[in-house]
Amino acid sequence: MTRKQNTRHRRIVLGSILTGISTALAGCSALSDPSDDESPSDGDVIQSVDVDGLELVIDLEREAIDQLNVVAPSGELFAKRTIESGVSHTTVKVGTDYPPGEYELLGLSDDETVETTTVTLEPDLELTELRLAREYPEEMYEGASDFSTEAEGILTVTNRGTGPTAATTLRFEGDVPFPSHDSFDEAGESGIHDPESDFGADAESIALPAGETVLIYSNTLPFSPASTRSKCDSIGRNGQFTVRLSTSHARDLTLDYIIHYLGTTPDDCEIEIERAS
Repeated sequence: MTRKQNTRHRRIVLGSILTGISTALAGCSALSDPSDDESPSDGDVIQSVDVDGLELVIDLEREAIDQLNVVAPSGELFAKRTIESGVSHTTVKVGTDYPPGEYELLGLSDDETVETTTVTLEPDLELTELRLAREYPEEMYEGASDFSTEAEGILTVTNRGTGPTAATTLRFEGDVPFPSHDSFDEAGESGIHDPESDFGADAESIALPAGETVLIYSNTLPFSPASTRSKCDSIGRNGQFTVRLSTSHARDLTLDYIIHYLGTTPDDCEIEIERAS
């Protein structure tokens, strides 16, 4: 999914000084005044900057620049691209572990800055809901076993920001049947199912692109039926738990839930969950 942003451009015309003109431009290029070839409008060179997945996608005027520099919020060079003759499109990998903030893009020709624009990269995550996989088996990943479907949870995460990030750990704290143990942190286990693995392994991280909603699957059996039966008597009818998601930008997000333990027989117990108010 491509995340479009409004960008702020500044055109520097070589060999001349322009005063008294200040034009704001959002997004794509403005039309040049055909009566003044030396004073084109802002955005003629860097025509658009979009966030697509984990990359910046930049459209350029052909033959206008031979280099594009991307400067991080700290002022340090983040990336540099050589623009070959005839090229009107380039990409810059952002990844999921960049410093958030305002980035400056500089278009250069013969080492002279022709135009600059800025783009803000900052994730903004929302944990939408947690569901029991056993109640939504059709939402489970391809190849999920019956055991995993009975014991795992499905967390819906939406990135409403302008930059990507990644989920790095998923933890369940409180009165779930099988809470996350401290040993998971000690062993560096993410607690997140790796969709690329055929063996049910933990994912190192799961990318959360800007403007997208992602399903994250637990990988630690927090709702294990065996543990449910053992908790039915000790917890009582109602309990509370927290689901905690950590990200590559060092911010934890949480959702609080009430869990109902519904004993039917001494050897059987069902659970239901609902958002805490």
